[in-house]
Amino acid sequence: MRKPAWLAEVIVQSIAVTVSILLALWVDQWKQHRAARELATESMSNFATEIRQNEARVDDILLYHEGLRSILQKAEKSHSIRTQAEFQSSVGIDGLRPPFLLQTAWQTATLTGALTHLDYETVRALSLTYTLQDRFREDSRAGFQSMMQASNFKPGDADLAVRSADNYLREVVTSENDLHATYEQAEQVLGRKLKEMGVAQKADSGPAPSPPQPTTGQ
Repeated sequence: MRKPAWLAEVIVQSIAVTVSILLALWVDQWKQHRAARELATESMSNFATEIRQNEARVDDILLYHEGLRSILQKAEKSHSIRTQAEFQSSVGIDGLRPPFLLQTAWQTATLTGALTHLDYETVRALSLTYTLQDRFREDSRAGFQSMMQASNFKPGDADLAVRSADNYLREVVTSENDLHATYEQAEQVLGRKLKEMGVAQKADSGPAPSPPQPTTGQ
């Protein structure tokens, strides 16, 4: 039996339609993959910049807190602080506050779904970094409030306030050292991943503000 003339045309058109659909799907998938890669790359670059900024803030305030601890330990031994005015003059309440740490990159990546396009090692490093940062923020806030309550001491109870401030700073310094180590690990992971993708890391927007310098009371 001879095949109808229109059958060949139908077959050709069917093949053309199928190829067109497959090509359209491939193009759409390629665009999605490209968009996901760009989102992941931009997100990792933002993380690298933000973590460097946070690390600089922690490093600056860490030096100040270590110096302040030395002053408090000397004051505790010599009992040189006797009044609230002397306590505030020697310690400096603002200097006791923990550094303000950024988390915009984490919040943005969570809202945009960028984390779903990152590999497990990168997400793990970032999750550990920002979880530790959140815990540091909460613990420091609670410790600062407790220390401030102790600073409202009555005459004759200055040693308790000095000891409380020293204990608070000991915990803060330990946490700041832990944060520094965690930031370095996250930077190494991000730097390696960005290098593998052939992406140059962004420069920092500027140096972190310098913390106040510890002073000894007169």
